[in-house]
Amino acid sequence: MKEKTNGGYLSGKEIRAIARENAKQIKKLEAYKNRRAEEREYLSEMKNPENILEIEDLHTFFYTEQGVVKAVNGVSYDVPKNAVVGIVGESGCGKSVTSMSVMRLIQGPAGQIVDGSIRFKSVDYKRDVKGNPVTDETGEYLTEEKVYDIAKMPIREIHKIRGKQIAMIFQEPMTSLNPVFTIGQQLDEVTLLHQPGATKQSAKEKSEEMLRLVGIIPENVYNAFPHELSGGMRQRVMIAMALAAEPRLIIADEPTTALDVTIQAQILDLLQDIKNKIDGSILLITHDLGVIAEMADYVVVMYAGKVIEKGTVYEIFQEPKHPYTIGLQKSKPTMTLDDSTELYNIPGNVPNPINMPKHCYFKERCAMCTNKCSGDYPGMVQLSPTHFVACHLYEEGNCNG
Repeated sequence: MKEKTNGGYLSGKEIRAIARENAKQIKKLEAYKNRRAEEREYLSEMKNPENILEIEDLHTFFYTEQGVVKAVNGVSYDVPKNAVVGIVGESGCGKSVTSMSVMRLIQGPAGQIVDGSIRFKSVDYKRDVKGNPVTDETGEYLTEEKVYDIAKMPIREIHKIRGKQIAMIFQEPMTSLNPVFTIGQQLDEVTLLHQPGATKQSAKEKSEEMLRLVGIIPENVYNAFPHELSGGMRQRVMIAMALAAEPRLIIADEPTTALDVTIQAQILDLLQDIKNKIDGSILLITHDLGVIAEMADYVVVMYAGKVIEKGTVYEIFQEPKHPYTIGLQKSKPTMTLDDSTELYNIPGNVPNPINMPKHCYFKERCAMCTNKCSGDYPGMVQLSPTHFVACHLYEEGNCNG
């Protein structure tokens, strides 16, 4: 995009030019999203059969009057089976937008998945040519495994994935639960939508089973409205709703936000227990490094719409390499911190997401910056089978590599 003139302000001519270009791109992307396509067009294969989700070079942009906001700009990471992957980073780094892209909940037409792949290993009901679930001789529904590229799926087909195969626990349960329906009605809907042959009675039984699983007595909550419950209870209901369709992947977006410390601990313990019971995977998004250290098997560190480091929880916490990751670790309050010591904070600000520089986005805030950092954006450097970092300090031939 053309650089801003007039002291950082856009002229009327520049705004009109941006609007025309935005309209052109949005029209093309909306047509692709709403197209009719045969299933083979969005079937894919996993690069690693041990993964349940593979995000590769994902780009999700927002087309605004000021220009294109590159909220997710080339993100790649995997979620292995039966694992917890933690996503950390400052507010606005693209954590939630990445998860919303997986769920295909990006608010259009301004928000669009522009490029990349989101491969998901799905186990769904086997269906006939008319799309109806197929049963065997005993009446049991047959299942089959397929790999879908969610980024290429027409939006009308996303019901094959969303809610049933991938479920999401949103940040704030009060705004995620419908205030005019009871807890029971909202829980029943999940089963009625995703379970073939479900009745109102079977849906209610499933809902009560899920409420018990998250530590709630159904008789006290099933007929209650969201505003009648505490924050911790509402969050438990959100978890029960996510589990009702028995998903393979749970995306937990800041599941302990706005909860007090004791309730946070209960919710984290609950998520850990549930992961073991459903034998599934969890994608845990948070800015709390303590939560990540306790819950995660693997950690992905994001900054300004990109992944800058990823590895096992031990590698990220005990052997952090990227200066940003090191800064995050130093800014975490500890029990040994002296009262007179000022808590460390990373200096500077995140660059403007509309006009991102071509060099490393962290360059202006980095205390370990070298001349090479003014060149092209660094590529991912592999330090171990599981540890990767995007930093010029660790490129081949460098003494730190």
